[in-house]
Amino acid sequence: MPTGPRMSAHGLRRTLAISATAGIAGGLLLGAAGPAHATHASDGEESSAPSLPSYPAPGQPLPTPAPEEAADAADAADTTVEKAEGDVRVATLHAGLTGDSAETVLETLRGGHSPAARTVARTAHLNAPDILVLTGTTHDSDGRIADTLNARYLAPAGLDLPYVYTAPTNSGIDSGTDLDGDGRIGGPGDALGYGEFPGQHGMVVYSAYPILEDEVRTFQDFLWQDMPDNSLPQADYSDLDKSVLRLSATSLWDVPVEIGDDGETLHVIANSQTPEQEARSFDDVRAADERRFIEDYVSADPQGGAYIYDDVGEAGALEPDSSFVVVGEPGAGPGDSAPAEAEPEDDRDLPLLDSPAVQDPLPEAVTDQPLNARAGDDTDTDEHATRAVEGEPDRRVSLVLPDAEAEVSDSGIFWPAEGEFGFDLVDPAGNAVLADRLVWVDLQAP
Repeated sequence: MPTGPRMSAHGLRRTLAISATAGIAGGLLLGAAGPAHATHASDGEESSAPSLPSYPAPGQPLPTPAPEEAADAADAADTTVEKAEGDVRVATLHAGLTGDSAETVLETLRGGHSPAARTVARTAHLNAPDILVLTGTTHDSDGRIADTLNARYLAPAGLDLPYVYTAPTNSGIDSGTDLDGDGRIGGPGDALGYGEFPGQHGMVVYSAYPILEDEVRTFQDFLWQDMPDNSLPQADYSDLDKSVLRLSATSLWDVPVEIGDDGETLHVIANSQTPEQEARSFDDVRAADERRFIEDYVSADPQGGAYIYDDVGEAGALEPDSSFVVVGEPGAGPGDSAPAEAEPEDDRDLPLLDSPAVQDPLPEAVTDQPLNARAGDDTDTDEHATRAVEGEPDRRVSLVLPDAEAEVSDSGIFWPAEGEFGFDLVDPAGNAVLADRLVWVDLQAP
């Protein structure tokens, strides 16, 4: 495994080691850096979102739960699972935290009262991950969005995830050529990854364990045409197009996390895809090739991954016998996500999912109520689905795939039924409810 520094020439890569208290203090500084704004909402603002937790001012302790809240917490066993001592819980959630610009997203988060961010924080808190990969989270050039989300939302919700990693993505970066074929150059359709502005569709890795910053590898710049037997539609794109079109619509990261006292390392292979509604004609096949790229990277076959190079030019795949977990949205690209009504084995023809290098725990909804008793037809109530799609079958999009040798203790999807603990966070008729569900896997530390 390489050990040198890995600063990208194309943007910032940041790993922060902060305590929860320090993170909140950092949030206060961030709040002072922009235009004047309140650091906490007025009473009227708090009461406008009764289904969301009432957060204290930054730096203050969480209030003692009322008796009825404590009673609700007793019912949490129906929809959440306590992690066994010594296990490492890895989770992912498509947060959907975006807007008109990175500046707008940051300003929305700064006050600590974004309903969507609160939903993310409370969902994460109830499931208590040790490593959390948030996809669909806007990236800004100096990482303040990732910091602010941690300081103003995750930490006050009770999550101590002091190590943070984020990096640039291809979404919204102008390609300089007409990728979408509309006869004009410029705009989201001509970006390297679809997006209105750079970093619109980003990722963040939060961890309770130290991130080995010097060993992080990213693959943002890898060209699609450099992948052997790629599916790039050769006849549809000029030599100029091919010379700039990257494999990833967002980015792909290998983030090593030190999870044991003896220096055991877990490689978090993080990836996300372009939202379905923003997909271009070539994004489906590109996503499939990226999944095959991930498969080659983790396969422990040096020859199969010899073509791979990272953003500092170092060649080669993940070293054999490395412990890893693929996290995020690598299992389904825009428009070809596996429908929820398909049997789990029907996913096997998707690249990566049929790889002998990984195992699929097939997480199911954690609930005490039968899914077939819920509102909606069978396509809306599949126990493996992670994304609700209006007017279409639910889909299994977010995945946590440990390596084939990992010891998996448990897994699940946070999806309470009506009347169950946490339903307000997933209620389709509720305010600030995400379309996606958090999925987690518990691993025994190596």
